[in-house]
Amino acid sequence: MTSPDLDPSGWSAKFHSVRFRVVAAMLGMMLAGLVSAGLIAFIVQFQDSDARVDQAILDKGNSLVKLVETNNDASSDSYSNKLRDSAEDIAPRSNEVMAAIVDGRIEWIKEGNPDEPLLDQAVRPAATQLPNPAAAVFDEFNAGGRPLRTVVLPVKDATAQSTGTYLLLGRDASDQRDHNLASVQTYAVVAAGTLLAAALIGGLVAGRLLDPLRRLREATRVVSHEDLTQRVEVRDGEDDVTLLTKTFNTMLERLDEGARQQQQFLDDAGHELRTPLTILRGHLELVSVDDPADVIATREVLLEELDRMQRLVDDLLVLANAGHPDFIRKAPIRIPEFLQQVMEKIRVLADRRWRIDESADYVVEADPQRLTQALVQLAANAVKYTGSSSTIALGSRIEGPTAPDGTPLAGFDTLVLWVRDTGAGIEVKDQQRIFERFGRARPGRGEEGSGLGLAIVAAIAEAHGGTATVESAYGQGSRFMIRVPLQTVGVKL
Repeated sequence: MTSPDLDPSGWSAKFHSVRFRVVAAMLGMMLAGLVSAGLIAFIVQFQDSDARVDQAILDKGNSLVKLVETNNDASSDSYSNKLRDSAEDIAPRSNEVMAAIVDGRIEWIKEGNPDEPLLDQAVRPAATQLPNPAAAVFDEFNAGGRPLRTVVLPVKDATAQSTGTYLLLGRDASDQRDHNLASVQTYAVVAAGTLLAAALIGGLVAGRLLDPLRRLREATRVVSHEDLTQRVEVRDGEDDVTLLTKTFNTMLERLDEGARQQQQFLDDAGHELRTPLTILRGHLELVSVDDPADVIATREVLLEELDRMQRLVDDLLVLANAGHPDFIRKAPIRIPEFLQQVMEKIRVLADRRWRIDESADYVVEADPQRLTQALVQLAANAVKYTGSSSTIALGSRIEGPTAPDGTPLAGFDTLVLWVRDTGAGIEVKDQQRIFERFGRARPGRGEEGSGLGLAIVAAIAEAHGGTATVESAYGQGSRFMIRVPLQTVGVKL
């Protein structure tokens, strides 16, 4: 049973899931970006709106001053009175106010909306502190909760001398501020909607992208040493998650293959060792310890069976190690010398007509010990099924890659090694089965063996990335071939 700690569920699991963290990180970055962009944009917008209000009242003030100057009134009225008369012509808007400041006090006020005065008693003392004879002065006051943007202009006579009179213009910026705040609220609503949509879409996309991880987790929950056949469904793609899933499936395939080989080793050992063990037990139970001749005969039988068991165990270990990376140790092989060395080893197996059909004048990269082991095994098999007058031959050649029509192709060469005999041959129906473990052709044909020899030859060929095949016709002899693809082009001697 799966532990609850290893299979969390509920809201806690959702909050700790990769999907939630990915979406939360994405939303956090989006929120930071939206807040930063909005903050900068609205700071600029508020400053720009205040600048536009300031420019508007400044332009209006300058227009009022110019109007006074263009009237050319020769009366003795003060500039303050002339400004007031001009203010009657340029009436302030309902959200504006005009006033004259003379000698530090407000002499007159012209409100655009007398019912809601902007320049109230609370604002006037601060306003009278603004006049500067050198330039216009801008400021903002709180007029009963309303932002009052103001400008105070110095009024000068025809000689460009200050008259001590200043023109004050103010405008209520509430409408502009309310418009800006409405924009902020709209932006906030749109940003919230964007985040919500991003959360929904991001959740769906993240769920789809991370679905292989979920299936990977589910697969790991059901995989055990008893069942390694589970695989995670993989969709097309080259993203990291898909590649991780493919890697996980490859790992499961290797584990499954290792477990299968281990189980096959146990099955093979149990199957093949059962008979000699039964023979050993039977002879030990029947031996007469008082009869020296019976003891000697039983001893010979037991030693013979133990030798057979030792050979069987050695062969099984070779097959079990065939899948290990260090099973093959490549080194440069000079093919002519290599075949001569193998011939010297196999010609002592029996009295046959030994020969070399063909020898490739090349140096190739392969494992000389394993290839020698395979050729010796093939030669030993040939000896079993041939007579003293038969021929057993070795051969080798380098074949280049070709198309089905025989056209040469670019690529690496293939080393072909063979052992040929003129013995009994093998029926077509048996030619594939003989390379299987404990596979034999026509029970009772020739001497008995473990049935692992050709399986070892095939394993050596496969460890080199190649194949082991046979060409034979029953009654006409056989030719066993080992094909080894070369990692580099063979070097001709």
